Amino acid sequence: MIAVDTEYIPETAVDGLVSSGRPDVKITYCEIMQIGAAKLDEHGNEIETLNLTIKPSFISHIPEWLSIMTGMTEEKREKGVTLEEGVKRLNDFIGDDKSVWTFSGDWYVLSNSAKKHNIVLPFSEFQLVKPKLLEWGVTEKDFKDKGFKELCSGDLHKVLGIELPDSGETDTHNATHDARSLVYSIFYLTSRYR
Repeated sequence: MIAVDTEYIPETAVDGLVSSGRPDVKITYCEIMQIGAAKLDEHGNEIETLNLTIKPSFISHIPEWLSIMTGMTEEKREKGVTLEEGVKRLNDFIGDDKSVWTFSGDWYVLSNSAKKHNIVLPFSEFQLVKPKLLEWGVTEKDFKDKGFKELCSGDLHKVLGIELPDSGETDTHNATHDARSLVYSIFYLTSRYR
């Protein structure tokens, strides 16, 4: 089981203003700054993680509010890998695993970025968690009751009362942290229905 997360700059945020909400990532180009992934075995043990910083292509400036939120800097991005190399490494990480998940918009961010860069994604569309939350008994109220303003992958484990094994990753809005939160949460939620 694998979870994938991205951190990105929406093209609508390049003016530096704080975003008033999430962009419609199905139609808005979002430049990926970071790709994170986490993999568990069939018993819920963490096998490995992936943490890739992606070099800038079309949007090089990170608005200050986004840099503060994600911890990403322009200097870190310059030392990253190209999106093409990032997709290749993600594909290697995924391998033959067919249970690949993302929270909601990350699949669209990844596929739209690939199109803009003329990259053909070598893997199938990921399964989306957010549309299944209600089916699994997790509501927006559960997030709000825990003090979160929105539903997001990085806080899902806290909503479910799951303690993540220490990895040294920073908190929410770091792609690898968010992927770890997501994969442990999916394992927990799907285990209840096995």
